[in-house]
Amino acid sequence: MHPLLQKQNDLHSEASILLEKTLLPILEQYGKVSVGGSYSYKLLNYPDLDIDIVSEEISKDVFATLSGELIKLDYTSKFKSADRVHYPHTPSAKRHTYSAKRPFGYWVSPDINFGDNVWKLDIWLQKPEWYTGDTNRYAEELLIISDEQRIVILSLKEELIEKNLYGVGKEFLSEDVYEGVLRGNAKTIEELRNFLTTSKN
Repeated sequence: MHPLLQKQNDLHSEASILLEKTLLPILEQYGKVSVGGSYSYKLLNYPDLDIDIVSEEISKDVFATLSGELIKLDYTSKFKSADRVHYPHTPSAKRHTYSAKRPFGYWVSPDINFGDNVWKLDIWLQKPEWYTGDTNRYAEELLIISDEQRIVILSLKEELIEKNLYGVGKEFLSEDVYEGVLRGNAKTIEELRNFLTTSKN
């Protein structure tokens, strides 16, 4: 098996245990939970989880209560949060992107020490009318791609991470990689950059 596929499988297995044993019993008290992004696509390069919690009951008080529960966990080593309901994101200044605008809701982001890794969580608390489902919008396509395409995506993400070009506020996000490989057959960073620039124009 390709080393990046093995790494993905190991991370996915560890994440599944973290979710089932620790996170879901807490999060499911607050609404309907959807785990999306790289975990749902089975394209994990590093230990991160994108989680949406949707409920009509979401409020700043709920945001505060959940934050407290996660901070109290023995595994939590760092914690960030933001109120993006009363203080929404400002528009991105990225040169090119396929990413949808940043979510509207309450953001909770603990670092959880679990297994062999420190898992970075992006949890969004949203009411149904705020929820877009963006974290799962590539599921139908990415869950049926070939192992060769999977390796290309994992390799691109790995290289971008190493070069500090990947992530919020950086040149590329995961959606850019998915679009570049699925629509433009990109296999290198330069091909990815060219595809995104051409497509935007």
